[in-house]
Amino acid sequence: MATLIPTPTSIPSAAGHSIAWPREREIPPQGAPLPAGTVVVSADSHIMESADLWKERLPARFKDDAPRLWWDDDGFSHLEAEGRLLDVPGLNTMLVEGRVGMADLDERLRDLDAEGVDKEIIFPQRTLSLVGLQNLELRDACMKAYNEWLADYCKGAPERLYGVGILNWWQPEAARDNLQALRAQGYHAMEIPSSPPGVYYNSHAMEPLWDAIEESGYPISFHIGENIQTRGLGALGTFQMQTFAPFRRLFGLMVFSGILERHPGLKVVFTEGGCHWVPAALFDADRIYRDFESEVNPKLANPPSYYWWKNCYATFQEDPVGLKLLDDTGPHKVLWASDYPHPESTLGYTARTIRDIFAATTVQNAKKIVGGTAVEIWDL
Repeated sequence: MATLIPTPTSIPSAAGHSIAWPREREIPPQGAPLPAGTVVVSADSHIMESADLWKERLPARFKDDAPRLWWDDDGFSHLEAEGRLLDVPGLNTMLVEGRVGMADLDERLRDLDAEGVDKEIIFPQRTLSLVGLQNLELRDACMKAYNEWLADYCKGAPERLYGVGILNWWQPEAARDNLQALRAQGYHAMEIPSSPPGVYYNSHAMEPLWDAIEESGYPISFHIGENIQTRGLGALGTFQMQTFAPFRRLFGLMVFSGILERHPGLKVVFTEGGCHWVPAALFDADRIYRDFESEVNPKLANPPSYYWWKNCYATFQEDPVGLKLLDDTGPHKVLWASDYPHPESTLGYTARTIRDIFAATTVQNAKKIVGGTAVEIWDL
């Protein structure tokens, strides 16, 4: 008999949906307290940018070209830049962005308290839609404006909210100055796109970027959800299937190009792709290196899986399969995240998800997964 993977049946249902959308979800009582000393950190949450972010914060010479974020009469958000609409075709943004706490600080903190989440690592919502801006000076100014805005937002709860700064990824020679700016703004975390157009992370020209990141001590985060394509029958579901499993390619690039070998101090966090992919990817990577060793370039001093154990981490919201494979992934290498407040987030059943983790492994391991490792790698 086939084993059925459990589904989040405790989420309140909404009319027409088996699971309530985030804006409608209620947060039930937490139940029994977690073991003493447990710190709960969401390693991946999101924030909705303000409509006036770029209009108000860009240098004067870019005011006329500033990206425009607005809401229509139905409450859907739209982002426009360089004369192009950067929306996801056919996606009801209220389903993804409709929770009030995604933008409102007080509501956000109330949700965190109700769910028992002590701290959050906060990623953007719409900003990385600007990765394809053709005007590189405008792109740089937009990312810096976002970093300034997010740093100011997190000052409202500095011991709980930790923004993820966006590092300039297309000018490797500027990385050190960029990192110093992020540190001065109080950032503990940073990211670069997983698959930016026109940039090849494994090229020799990018080596100064990896040098600077390693020297900084910052973990580098990669997040899912770029290069969105949703057209035709079944396109949304097909895209989601693809976007939630993007990191085999990126892990392979980081390993087989020698980036991780040349930068042993680099910490890489693969965000929102789950952790069940890791054991199979490690097996395949080692087998590929073994079978094609005479042809791969560069040659590695260790099997590819070695660099997972030395350099890498992955986040998940719900991953019952991954929890069964913890010995093959490393309980100290996976981090729980709520993904607040997206449809795939644990909003409304975070307490149950956390308890599932404690039921799947030892108390010591569970404490690492739900927050301890996040506190360590991001110095929270």
